[in-house]
Amino acid sequence: MDVTAVRWESLLFVIALGVLATWALFGTAEASVSESGTDSLALQVEVRRPGVAPEVLTLSDGGLIGRSRECDIVIDDGTVSKQHARLSIEQGQPFVEDLHSTNGTSLNGSFLQEKTRLRRGDRIGLGSNLIVLVGVSPALNRRQQ
Repeated sequence: MDVTAVRWESLLFVIALGVLATWALFGTAEASVSESGTDSLALQVEVRRPGVAPEVLTLSDGGLIGRSRECDIVIDDGTVSKQHARLSIEQGQPFVEDLHSTNGTSLNGSFLQEKTRLRRGDRIGLGSNLIVLVGVSPALNRRQQ
């Protein structure tokens, strides 16, 4: 067997593994968007409030976070603004943005300056409250608890 042929086969094998790994890491969200459309995706988040058991919510169209009862995620805390932050899904990707809140919104310990893309496991801080992105999934209805 020719040594050059073995090297080319090895190189092609490594390239194929790289493509497969890239698809496995990044292709899942894009595949769900193309199969179900961007309007039918939902954010799954875990809301952690001091002294309260964690709560998992599914928000089909993202959601407004704040102290106001009109918000999708209501956080009854004086350090949280009435409309503090917004979660959204754009082109199949989850985002968070601070809505000019008084005390700011942090992402993994750093305060947000602009709308920022989220990844699974990201921690959004609003005062002593924490919202963890569990993932993006197909939406069933507007809001589930």
